[in-house]
Amino acid sequence: MQIGNQPSPFTTPVVGIDYPHAEIHTGSHYFYADCVELDNGVSQDYLFTTGSKYPHMSFEYSGSAITQLQVFEASDKTGTTLQTLLNNNRASSKTTTATLHKAVTGGTTDGTLIWCDKSGSATNQAQGGASSSQDSELILKLNTKYIFRITSFTNDNLTNLKIGYYDESVNYGL
Repeated sequence: MQIGNQPSPFTTPVVGIDYPHAEIHTGSHYFYADCVELDNGVSQDYLFTTGSKYPHMSFEYSGSAITQLQVFEASDKTGTTLQTLLNNNRASSKTTTATLHKAVTGGTTDGTLIWCDKSGSATNQAQGGASSSQDSELILKLNTKYIFRITSFTNDNLTNLKIGYYDESVNYGL
């Protein structure tokens, strides 16, 4: 039933989405994904530096064999190769205040280890791969450097890192 040109309030469904999903629609949700083949004992570092907004982050990694992910907070290292952090809302022109570099140099500390996972099988096989994720948001500190370090414990290990976050100006947890 219509009332004039408007749909009836009795037949129009109420649509609700969760807060992170709403951030995608407003253009404040960003992502990064990378895949690297690593040999035994080799690590790939990613330096995520927060800016003037609180990133609410979740992440996921995987490897085709024994793989470890470590996340460190408050590093003093410098990033080497700037990466592009993409907006989930591809129609939005908003940009993030955070940066991400692939590889690090200098400094004296990785920071404090805040997350670690190691799993997988000794050989590359579909059933034996490593994977884990931080599904609940981590609200990161402002103006702080975080290192995401993927380490392989097998040759020819196919590794993946996926980061998703939204920027929020106010940290309601403080």
